[in-house]
Amino acid sequence: MDLLFLLTSFVIGLLIGLTSMGGAALMTPFLILVAGVRPTIAIGTDLMYSAITKWFGAGVHWRQGTVDLRMVWRLAAGSVSGGLLGVAAIGRLAAHGLDADQFLRHATGVLLVIVAVWIMVRCLRGHLIGEIRLNPRWLAGWGAVAWGAVVGFCVGFTSVGSGSLIAPFLLLAYPRSPARVVGTDVFHAAILVTVAAAAHSIAGNIDWQLASRLLIGSIPGVLLGSYLAPRLPERKLRMGLAVVLFASGAKLI
Repeated sequence: MDLLFLLTSFVIGLLIGLTSMGGAALMTPFLILVAGVRPTIAIGTDLMYSAITKWFGAGVHWRQGTVDLRMVWRLAAGSVSGGLLGVAAIGRLAAHGLDADQFLRHATGVLLVIVAVWIMVRCLRGHLIGEIRLNPRWLAGWGAVAWGAVVGFCVGFTSVGSGSLIAPFLLLAYPRSPARVVGTDVFHAAILVTVAAAAHSIAGNIDWQLASRLLIGSIPGVLLGSYLAPRLPERKLRMGLAVVLFASGAKLI
């Protein structure tokens, strides 16, 4: 199992660095379905390990000049409060007599399927993204804040979305600069996931020993992936990732 954790966390770290996607979307289902971790603990533990992993990737992207800090702060203005609200919503499930673990398992599965379908559509009909015309000021202003809030809630509630839901929005802002999309996405995700992980830590939803084991593989993976991101085509990677996400989501549902 230790070797399996090492290999899985390395591959997921590699995907985070390459595409800004795949962290929670792959690790949370792995922890629930393979490792048998309770969904509430899986989500909190995944967020903590992802926070540290993403900061390593963010540092590489920062040095490569692929981060738009202005966009990062606009997204974070909405996502941080949304993430805290998502964590608080988990606590309210038990207060209303609901099975939080079962509810979160299904919610995570549904969100994974939605994300997978969106990635597939964008990969197969990628030119549609370029045909969408939105006001650049809106994208860089209130649009970023509003979408950040929606994504933040999803991340706090299921741990999924810090990369896979922000990347499509950034593609509208930088349709011809995929490396800038990935770099800005990873840097913003590091901030959002750190805040959400801190909230889950306060709620007692983190297995610290498990998180430390995952980091052993994920940190080398994200460093390698972030270095390779501006140098490799990512369309095939994203399509393969979408297939895995869809299968994982369907299993959780």
